[in-house]
Amino acid sequence: MYNKLVISVVLSILSISCFSQCIPNSVYQDSLPNIWPSSGFPNATVGVNYSQIWTMKTPVNLLEAALGDSSAVTIDTLGQSIYIGDWIVDSVVTIDILNTPPGMSVDCNTPNCSFPGNVVACADINGIPTTADWYNLQIISNLYSHGVVTVDVGGVPLTLPASINYYEQTGSYDTVSRYIITVNQASSINHINSDIKITNIISENNTIYFGIYSNLSSTFHLNITDILGRKVYQTNIETTIGRNEYSFNNQLEKGIYVISLKSKTINFSQKVHLSSNQ
Repeated sequence: MYNKLVISVVLSILSISCFSQCIPNSVYQDSLPNIWPSSGFPNATVGVNYSQIWTMKTPVNLLEAALGDSSAVTIDTLGQSIYIGDWIVDSVVTIDILNTPPGMSVDCNTPNCSFPGNVVACADINGIPTTADWYNLQIISNLYSHGVVTVDVGGVPLTLPASINYYEQTGSYDTVSRYIITVNQASSINHINSDIKITNIISENNTIYFGIYSNLSSTFHLNITDILGRKVYQTNIETTIGRNEYSFNNQLEKGIYVISLKSKTINFSQKVHLSSNQ
């Protein structure tokens, strides 16, 4: 019946079969659909219990799910374009979550991470990680809605009930991939890790700035990967105590990257947004 529906499903949530002990924060009830925090997770350590809470707001209708873009919430049927932005969102359901660190799982505060529209919910990624690495979570979800359509058939208007979901209309699930967890070896010096900051990545001269707060200088292996995990640059750099600056030759496109600094005692990764200063 329907040819095409374009909806940006802005909320995707993590799924396993358990309930979470987290409590949704009602302060977000009047907010637009989103996930908090907006990005980024604290680092984890092999063998150390880890827990991170998300708060989520689901869209009330398809127009809200489409971020207010009314042109994105129409369907074509029998040569007629029908507006469905006022259809209520029945639920947002997680289909899968990829790249969860081994030893960790995700609990939601509802069964099977199926959330009704227009609610505040929460999820908790927790457990004891077993493998050091960085993990770009891929959160895959589907949105369900229903309503009625009125079509003209031979001059006679017909009003019919209908239901849709994001996958059937677009041919793919909605995927959120802006969350990264870095799992450090248990031997890493965590109090030093927490004092390293990487800032001001400029596309003009590809310069990184970061602080080292310890009593010793160190040699780091610098590794830069894109959001898909593809290695784009690596080298060894010498650092000094305090503020450090390092420029490299490769011209990187604007976007999201993961910069890792590793030494004998430190294994640090941070997601950064590469932008221009112009």
